[in-house]
Amino acid sequence: MLNLSVDNTALMPCNPSIGGPAKGHLVREVSALGGEQARAADASTLMIRWLNTSKGAAVRALRAQCDPGLYSIYYRKLLTTQENLEINQDEAVEILTSNGKISGILTRHGAKYDAKAIVLCGGVYLDSKVFVGEKNFKSGPMGQNNSESLPKSLKNLGIKTGLMRTDTTPRLNINTIDLSQTVPQLSEPEPLCFDLWGEGKIYDPNNYACYFSRTTEKTYEILAENIKRSPLVTGDVKANGPRYCPSIEDKFLRFPDHITHPIVFEPVSLNTNEVYVQNFSTSLPYDVQVKMIHSLPGCENAKIIKPGYGIEYIYLLPDQLKHNLENKNLLGFFCAGQVNGTSGYEEAAAQGLLAGINAANYVLEREPLILGRDEGYLGVLIDDLTTKSTDEPYRMLTSRCEHRLLLRWDNVAHRLSNYGREAGLINDTQWEFLEKRFANENEEISRLKSQKISPSQEIENLCSEYEAEILADSMSLADFLKHRGVTYELISKISPSEKNLSREEIAHIETELRYTGYLEREAKTAAKMKNLDGAKIPENFDYDSVIGLRAECLQKLKHFRPDSLGHALRISGVTPADVQLISVIISRNERKKNTND
Repeated sequence: MLNLSVDNTALMPCNPSIGGPAKGHLVREVSALGGEQARAADASTLMIRWLNTSKGAAVRALRAQCDPGLYSIYYRKLLTTQENLEINQDEAVEILTSNGKISGILTRHGAKYDAKAIVLCGGVYLDSKVFVGEKNFKSGPMGQNNSESLPKSLKNLGIKTGLMRTDTTPRLNINTIDLSQTVPQLSEPEPLCFDLWGEGKIYDPNNYACYFSRTTEKTYEILAENIKRSPLVTGDVKANGPRYCPSIEDKFLRFPDHITHPIVFEPVSLNTNEVYVQNFSTSLPYDVQVKMIHSLPGCENAKIIKPGYGIEYIYLLPDQLKHNLENKNLLGFFCAGQVNGTSGYEEAAAQGLLAGINAANYVLEREPLILGRDEGYLGVLIDDLTTKSTDEPYRMLTSRCEHRLLLRWDNVAHRLSNYGREAGLINDTQWEFLEKRFANENEEISRLKSQKISPSQEIENLCSEYEAEILADSMSLADFLKHRGVTYELISKISPSEKNLSREEIAHIETELRYTGYLEREAKTAAKMKNLDGAKIPENFDYDSVIGLRAECLQKLKHFRPDSLGHALRISGVTPADVQLISVIISRNERKKNTND
């Protein structure tokens, strides 16, 4: 492993949090596949909460505030003690190839490494430039070194690149903020964790809290007066920024009728006074940042420890990738993380795990691991990048997942842990734990389906106590669980299980039974799309031979070169009618080939 700075392994240069809607699902999927991000988050959590609890099981997820120092220490300890892993602080400056395949790399220190495959996780470091108002300079995030030579090597290899931008907020000294003018938010009063095999923990509310506030009319006035000095307005920054995590300038420019915006003061650690100002990222000049900070409630005397800044960097267009995250034209070259046009630690970790598995599969001449859109948020993420590409930082959202009812927090092990086991990332002890859990869930589901109950005064009293719909007819416990207000807790009062089930086992059982009809319908829809994904398009297929394709469709198909009819259908501008035409020609070509044979 080569790193520009070993000390900054797993650096969290932006918001020190892990999880949230969709992002939390990715962390959980990384855990189910045998990856480490969930454990790193659990080892550094300061506060943890459920999000989207009112919106149903499909989109419910955890979000944790993490200590970036502890998060980094977890990874550094893991890596430095990992058997057969060599770590060097050095910079890759040139990628070496032979006959269209990776053969190695050269480094800044003059070392040469032979390699059959490499995984590039360049983050925002490729030829990156930092902007603070009129001032700009070549730099990585948080004042780190950037990489200027490697992008030149990539371009010489014909790799297509683009520019992106992201921003971060000023960090303040929490002791200079009057927090009495904010609304505190505490951790959940129940044991929680991200790791599938972890032990949940309750976090002391006296130790840590986040603090909600809002910008003010004065903040708006300062923005109005100084927006002309923003590099977004002067044209110094040319790249698109994140749509779903806009800077305070972006908010001002996009939503001029919104005078104030919510912000959150998020302490970075229990060991420092540094606080991150969520929803307040900026690349305005330093003197303007000082004025804006002083305009916030309770921040009249606040001191800035680190200014906010924007960073513009090179990324590699993700439509150059196969679904295993290998470059289509350079065998053995895998890419993961923000270098593929994504945003966030969670998207990066999920891609890194998949790219690592597939780089190993490539070297060992095994079949690649490719996840479907009905198997994981990670499958959706990779399919979106390779099928649609992106010209702005891609963020995982629950709304991007058409099968999200199948991709829940509670069933992640059922969906993905077989793949982690096959890849050798889940050991015997972990697998035995899962097998026991699966058996417990299946046995309890069978019991609830088979056991009948009838109306009685005792059950009516329990229903009234739980504000649940009264049982009117005889039915199974499983069917009763589908009634309004009925929970597993109520069911267990009527007929307790002999097993001591965990919270997670109960959550899975409850969801599987309550949404049985919806899950069956969703599974049928996913199966239809999987059939299309299984209908492969030959690599050398001649799209010009398909009479009737519209010009836009033809252009998109020749650019993306989809590997299946399902992949083709998900390309913007390609219609079901176009896919039907392609299918007819493929079938005709197959018949001709079979006849000739």
